[in-house]
Amino acid sequence: MDNVILKNVRPFVNGKLEEATNVALVDGVWRNSAPEGTREVEGNGAYLIPALFALGVDFQEPARDDIYTYRDGFKAMRRGGFYGGLYESSANPIDGIQRLIAEKSALEFSGFKMRILGAINQGYEAKALAEMLELAGVGVAGFGDGNRAFGSMRFLRLCLEYGSMTGKRFFFLPYDYSLAHGGYVNEGNFSDMIGMKGVPEQAETIPLFSLLEMARWLGVPLHIKQVTSKAALDLIRRYREQGLDVTCDVDIHHLLFCDEDLKTLNTNLNLHPPVRSNADREALWNGLADGSIQAVSMNHFPVHREDKEVNFEAAVPGAISLEVALPALWKSLTEHLGIARAIEVISSKPAEIAGVEKAELAFNKTAEVVLFDPQGETEVTAKTFAGSVENSPFLGQKLPGKILGSCIAGIWR
Repeated sequence: MDNVILKNVRPFVNGKLEEATNVALVDGVWRNSAPEGTREVEGNGAYLIPALFALGVDFQEPARDDIYTYRDGFKAMRRGGFYGGLYESSANPIDGIQRLIAEKSALEFSGFKMRILGAINQGYEAKALAEMLELAGVGVAGFGDGNRAFGSMRFLRLCLEYGSMTGKRFFFLPYDYSLAHGGYVNEGNFSDMIGMKGVPEQAETIPLFSLLEMARWLGVPLHIKQVTSKAALDLIRRYREQGLDVTCDVDIHHLLFCDEDLKTLNTNLNLHPPVRSNADREALWNGLADGSIQAVSMNHFPVHREDKEVNFEAAVPGAISLEVALPALWKSLTEHLGIARAIEVISSKPAEIAGVEKAELAFNKTAEVVLFDPQGETEVTAKTFAGSVENSPFLGQKLPGKILGSCIAGIWR
């Protein structure tokens, strides 16, 4: 545990920023005072806000620890002000008890509040069901598709019927790989201009309709990962109005970029799924504002440098985000949503979806917090990122706002 006095900071309490004051954190708890000799940190009016919670976290270890490790991921979370995350690795399907036990032991020592998604099927191959009942008994947060195809309609029905007995939520990324085949960017004016095969929005909406209709039929709660288009969001709204328990999130990169930003063919913007049109991006912002989208996903996926230093079409899709998400998002989030809702979509709502207690700042309570200066600046370089990867579209940019430190698991850094 650690002690620190944060001087002249504005704590976010009961849904609003308070006037500048001193906050003593003693063993991670907000107290009236701290022991003599406690180190002091000057905030100069910086905001003391609840720490963030990450949806869409994949460190790829153990199967691909040559790319990234748990240690790298936890460093990234600490640097970015995250106190927890919902873990699902496309390379490591949690489809049986032994895999779950190994994953939990690897994650729990960190001090972060991590939750794990079990796989809906063995090896994400859409051939045999995973041990969902057993996995639920040992504490998975829900069941996910590993961002892979969910197979035939009959197999999807079997998965949902079996998994429904656990009462857990199912997490899906709707993506039709046959429709997207050979596509690397959004299908539209931009793809026509550069002569590159595009991915139509129907690659999202057609499997999404199947998921929503199947879940409505079977009465299964859903979470839709990384909504990218207005058409998909409208479908989710329609089924929610019919009474379906369906939540959804939007990826940080789909909020901050669109296909018009691909003119330089920066491979760090080769994402799965691809960024879409500016009109789609505006619809996603509107969905966050009106509550149709509950949370922002980090979609943190590390990729080797050599797998990005190639032609756009040959690059491995994916980007990392944890270290830079707060300064990258803050200005746009607060302008579109206001401070309270901005904090909600990157902290309390993601935690709620994962079944984790939300971070709050209250006197005499444990404080999982991040000190953020909205007037500062974050220069994004290779050294910004943990591990040996740097596949971020923000690389080389100067972002508005700077993280001054965080108190997570009782430790100030």
